[in-house]
Amino acid sequence: MNDLKDKTVWITGCSRGIGRELALSFAGKGAVVIATMRNMEDGNGRQLQEALWRGNPASIVEPQDVTKPEDAQAVARLIGERFQTLDVLINNAGIDPRMPAQKITASDWNTVLGTNLDGTWHCCQAALPLMRPLETSSIINVGSITAHIGMAHLAHYIASKQGIIGLTRGLARDIGPDGVRVNCIVLGAVVVEKEAELATEEEILELVNRNQCMPGRIYPADVMPAFHFFASNASRPITGQSLHVDKGWTHH
Repeated sequence: MNDLKDKTVWITGCSRGIGRELALSFAGKGAVVIATMRNMEDGNGRQLQEALWRGNPASIVEPQDVTKPEDAQAVARLIGERFQTLDVLINNAGIDPRMPAQKITASDWNTVLGTNLDGTWHCCQAALPLMRPLETSSIINVGSITAHIGMAHLAHYIASKQGIIGLTRGLARDIGPDGVRVNCIVLGAVVVEKEAELATEEEILELVNRNQCMPGRIYPADVMPAFHFFASNASRPITGQSLHVDKGWTHH
């Protein structure tokens, strides 16, 4: 049984990578996807819109800068006007610029925290009024194993991802009585386009095989079932949790 069909699902950061794959995957399950991205000027939004329509013709693509609370409120207002309620919010938008901690400026810090952590909070805050009447709603935050293992040149990013785990736990306590659950999917080394900027495929494969319990790469399609589960009614008893999808990298 597919209980994702016709659910309204707001997904941030859909211009590329995991966010884009999430939007296509949920639309493929028949969900009404509200996919947002910061930059729609290069035709990326139109291309995604056409692809989503093939899954559910009610799906839409909208501009959103997650650092701006007014953008989150505008998306929520649109969802309320067009669909009345929201079943699922997936806070996927995030950035991870690499730089040594000694060179991180106040502006660098605020940009990363403002996008990853504040952006997640802005969307949660905007979405909650649409979710509370449902008692089966789900917020899914996206974490990173770097928050558990540490990694050089990512101090600001790691801080933001640890904050998201804390937000997940605290928010679950506050909104659980309303029937809204909040969980975090902590991702390992998933294959995405920007990896090519960091290292060769051979170097990345050597790194993950050295650290994961199971060898081989994790592809976006491999992580989709975890998101489907937390969005579905099958996960109704689960809230405040972090699920690591990392082939055992953080297993101890």
